[in-house]
Amino acid sequence: MRKLFPLSLFLILTSVNIHGQSYRLESVNQNQIRNQQLLGELDSSISFAVQSNTMIPYSTTSWKKTSINLLPFILTQQFNISKPYGWNDGAMMQTKGYQVLARPGVNMSVGIFEAQAAPEILYSNNQAYSKIFPGQSFFKAYLGPISVGLSSENLWWGPGINSSLLMSNNAPGFIHAFIGTNKPIKTPIGNIEFNLVGARLNSNKNLPYENNYNQFRNINDDWRYLNSYVISWQPKWVKGLFLGMTRSLQQYGEAVQNQQSGFISKYLPVVGLAVQKKNNVGDDTLGRDQLASFFLRWVLLKSNAEFYIEYGKNDYGINIRDYLLAPSHSYAYTVGFRKLIPKTASQYIQVETELTQMSQSPDYLVREAGNWYVHWQIYQGYTQNNQIMGAGAGFGANVQTASATWINGEIRNGFLIQRIERDPVYKANKWTDFSIGWMPQWKYKNMLLGAKVQLIRSNNYAWEKGNHSFNLHSRLMVQYNFK
Repeated sequence: MRKLFPLSLFLILTSVNIHGQSYRLESVNQNQIRNQQLLGELDSSISFAVQSNTMIPYSTTSWKKTSINLLPFILTQQFNISKPYGWNDGAMMQTKGYQVLARPGVNMSVGIFEAQAAPEILYSNNQAYSKIFPGQSFFKAYLGPISVGLSSENLWWGPGINSSLLMSNNAPGFIHAFIGTNKPIKTPIGNIEFNLVGARLNSNKNLPYENNYNQFRNINDDWRYLNSYVISWQPKWVKGLFLGMTRSLQQYGEAVQNQQSGFISKYLPVVGLAVQKKNNVGDDTLGRDQLASFFLRWVLLKSNAEFYIEYGKNDYGINIRDYLLAPSHSYAYTVGFRKLIPKTASQYIQVETELTQMSQSPDYLVREAGNWYVHWQIYQGYTQNNQIMGAGAGFGANVQTASATWINGEIRNGFLIQRIERDPVYKANKWTDFSIGWMPQWKYKNMLLGAKVQLIRSNNYAWEKGNHSFNLHSRLMVQYNFK
């Protein structure tokens, strides 16, 4: 019997298709597909506002055959010389010193089912912290244009490139059940994409909180239930235009379990929740917190360019009049522009700029709203494993980024300038970080290597007058593709 097992395994493997696959939200991959759309080489009906960490926007695999895909082996190393820094790095933390994350993975499809195991192993020498996360793993079923399943993948919702207000790859992925589109659904009014999730969020009392500027907090670390959705609509009358909305609501898990109500109001409350406080005056007593945003992305194919904006609120308006008269109350926004300048058939220059504003507006002088991602109902704030799930620059931060990148296939050479204003409201001394960075990417045989080296000058670090310092933030990612 033992002699037959290797032969049986060999026969199974030779009867299926085995090939390589990749991820979308990795730093060496995340821009490639989006640029293909701007160059007219990819389906223009894809919004790029409803993303998971799978590289191909919508799978083209034949579900009639069994296939095994070896995922790239990912090894990411990050180092900060003197201060915590960095975001959009998944399970990695904003910490001083060295840390490394490794991710092996395999993907398998059988009929309408697909499963993926891609755990992430993290080690940080700053606090001698190590942990294995479920990473970019999932199990899903494809029912026409709809998929349902269970996943721990990172999600990226909204049109932002460097920042997303509600869902990004800044924190570790969280375990969630979902139902959503696997390709745009054509309707008489245009194409629709959506994703609806119910998730478990965890905290770690042994780690600092990113939404408290990496300070420890002695707070309730019970798990939380998150119910969120994103929907994107491409009106058929305006080519390249995408309009959409995201909404998230979180509540302590024990409170959800003890709730005496129907399935929808208990586990899918975000679906039918009112948008005006006058229609839900008892919401503040339920110990839950919510965020919402509206977004627009406009692809200008003739110009090889795109413009996008996301506008978010972290508190109810009392009524429509309140929304109209105080549009900046409890708001945040991201606005950006990307332009590709083709040089040859395979070479082009990518120029982009993005602004993210999360500090309180002057409206706080009339009505205090608190910082984006922080409400008193949920002490952990909008976090998973103590890391912000949205824009990773930090709560109350304002970010301005400009970059230019020369691209030739998978070879890149880019430079960026970035300024971060840290939570300026109520602070006598303004803490700002100004940085310049180099972002090369190159290929050697089956390996893709992406790097980022950023020199940061901090003025009044931690809001202490005269506390000026330099930090060097570096990241090296090696992706070995099985092809």
